[in-house]
Formats: sequence, C-alpha cells, structure tokens
Amino acid sequence: MNSKIRTRFAPSPTGLLHVGGLRTALYNYLFAKQNGGQFMLRIEDTDRARLLEGAEKNIIETLRIFGLDFDEGPIRQSDHLEKYKERAEELIQKGAAYEDGGAIRFKMPKDGVTKFTDIIRGEIQIENETQEDFVILKSDGFPTYNLAHLVDDHDMAITHVIRGDEFISSMPKYIALHKAFGWELPQYAHLPLLLNKDRAKLSKRESDKAVKVLLEEDGYLEEAVLNFVALLGWHPKTDQEIFSLEELIKEFKLEDVQKAGAIFDIQKLDWMNGEYIRKKTPKELVELAAPFLEKEGEGDSSFLEKIIALEQPRLKKLSEMPERTDYFFREPEYDVSLLKWKNMDDNQTKNSLELSAELLKAVNDKDFNKENLEKIFLDRAKKFQDRGELLWPLRVALTGKKASPGPFEIMEILGKESSISRLEAALDMLK
Repeated sequence: MNSKIRTRFAPSPTGLLHVGGLRTALYNYLFAKQNGGQFMLRIEDTDRARLLEGAEKNIIETLRIFGLDFDEGPIRQSDHLEKYKERAEELIQKGAAYEDGGAIRFKMPKDGVTKFTDIIRGEIQIENETQEDFVILKSDGFPTYNLAHLVDDHDMAITHVIRGDEFISSMPKYIALHKAFGWELPQYAHLPLLLNKDRAKLSKRESDKAVKVLLEEDGYLEEAVLNFVALLGWHPKTDQEIFSLEELIKEFKLEDVQKAGAIFDIQKLDWMNGEYIRKKTPKELVELAAPFLEKEGEGDSSFLEKIIALEQPRLKKLSEMPERTDYFFREPEYDVSLLKWKNMDDNQTKNSLELSAELLKAVNDKDFNKENLEKIFLDRAKKFQDRGELLWPLRVALTGKKASPGPFEIMEILGKESSISRLEAALDMLK
C-alpha cells in the first residue's frame, strides 16, 4: 500500500451538500492533513437518472467556503466508463462474473464469513449467506457503485476510506471484489449515524437540509457550522468545544470517533453560533448580516454597527436580525394594550408616557446618550411604586415589542427626535 495517506470525499451529485456529507468531507480532510497526506474530491455521477443540475457546483463551492481544499479533483466517474467496462470484463475472464441480460453480475461467495477491521468499530464479521450475486455493470454501460467506487479507490491509491455506516452491510461485496482483482484493501472507518434529539434517525427533511441553507437562510456562521459538524460523533479528551479548523487538524482523532449515533442538536448549534457571533466585531457582523437586513431599508454603516452591537450579546443567528431590529427601520406597530404595565389603566399609561416625553425634551442633544438617559429615568422611576410603570410603556412605545433591549440604548441609537415622535404616536393611540 502507498505509504502516503490519501483520503477522498466521493459525493453523488443528486442533491445539494448536506450536514452528513460535510461531516464526511471534514473527517477525511482532517485525517489527511494531520498525517501529511492528501485529500481528493471524486464526483460519483454514474446514477444519471437522479443527477441534479447545479449539485456538483454546490458541492465544490460549499467545500471551499469551509476551507476544505482538495489536492486532486474533481474526478468524475462518468469520464472513465471504458475503464469500468474493462474491469468488469476482466472479472468475467477470471470466472468471477457473468453476463446477465446485457448486464454483468459478480459471483458472490455464499459460504463462510467476511471479517474486517474497522478503525472506529474494531473487528466486524458478516455472514456471507446474507449476500447475493450483484450487478457491477448495467446494460447501459454504466457501472454500479459497488464496482465504480472500488476501482476508483484502487486507481487513486486511496489508503483510508472514511464514510457513513450504511455501507457496512455491503462490505462482503467490496472485500470479495478486492480478492477477485488481487488488490490490497484500504483501511476502513465507518462513521456513526446522525440522530435527532429523540435518538431517532434524522428525517429526510432534516438530513437533506443543504449546508448553504444553514448559512444563507438560517444565518449560521461558517466557523460555527464547521465546529458543530466536527463534534457530530467526535469529542476531544478535554472540555474544549470551540475549535478552529487549524485546531481540529491538531486535535481530531479518527479512532476516537464514537460508534453510537451522533445527536444533531440544533440548540447546540444555536449556542455555538452565538459564541462565534460574540467573537466578531460589530463591523464584521454588519457585512455578514447585510443579506438579512437588506429588506430593512438603507442605513449608514455606523448606524447598523450600533444596532448590531446592541443585539450581539443575545443573538443566536443572523436570520433573527430583521425581526429583532425592525423597529429601528420603521415605526413600530402594536396593540395599544401592550403599552400597559400590569394593572395600569389608560390614564396611568398616558401620564407615564407624557412624563417620558417631557424628560426627553429636557435633555440637551449633546447629553442624549444611554448613560445620561438611564440616570434621568431611573432617578424618576424611584417615585413610582414599580419602576416598570415608567419604563415599560416607554420601551413598548419605542419598539412595539414585549421583549427587546433596554430603552436607554434604544433611544441613544434612535436619537432624540425619533424617540419623542414614537412616544407621541403612542399617546395618540391612547386618546
């Protein structure tokens, strides 16, 4: 076997790259790079009926987004049909395969057991009686997965095959084919199934969710998604959970990948994404959040930076920004009843808002900042039985929301004129 470690990611372009595929690519990449080896991309496009236009482009773009650069490829199986045909005919000549209605089938041994060692799962044995003769070349001249991937792994000098555990049951076929060709086996590592929080297999909707959707529609950061995916089946010996790609190359151990299913916990991804969001500067986040805020109207970058800095401590994903910050871009809409704190009546609420408006009008423009506003309002709130009687109607008038950041930070960003205008609009609702 080639002494230089060579791994491959070999997706079928029948769909966009999903989380399970990204994990397979990442583990292959990490294992190759930490061992000074090479990582290859192979496109397994022999299932012509299920090809999806744009899928190959999506796979390549997604790998590059995450920095998983391949050393060779993409190698497309459809470019090598003659090679698979020659290999299938070689097996016929050896008496290991036969023609069947225009297709070629491999003669599968039915007695004894197939044994092999898996890097993750250890010794595995499967009864050969569960196997049957199988097609290796279809009547249309295209090879099946069983033949094509094995020929390619041999020709590409792949030393380690790291893939999902759904292939374990077919290992007797692959090993029998290797023996028939007289080839040495690569080393195998079969990754655990991805499960939901109830430990059931991910639904097709969950498992087929494209990685680019997580980034472009759900608002997760690249670094968070890659970090999260790395921990879907592998954990370091320490309590560390936040890893850069460079740290993963150093710390990842293929033999430490768990055998049991890995839990895809979206709340864990939300938490991790929040950690990465808080590592960014507001300026960096303005650029990242721009696609999510484009419908919220124009705003200069300093205005957007202030808004993002306000939400940054609580933000889990960038897609939350429009809903959480819409009141900065337009007058809030809300039911008048939301203005009332606890058992306040209309008159008490009106008096509270009038007082807030008076307090704001008395503040000089140069003193209109959150520190000064907070001092003024909290001092006056001491005269109320419950300070919420002053601050709740104020905050709702500014935002129209049950929950939001504090009113002082909001007023500083909105400015004096806009803040007073919103209080007056609230008072008009109470007339």
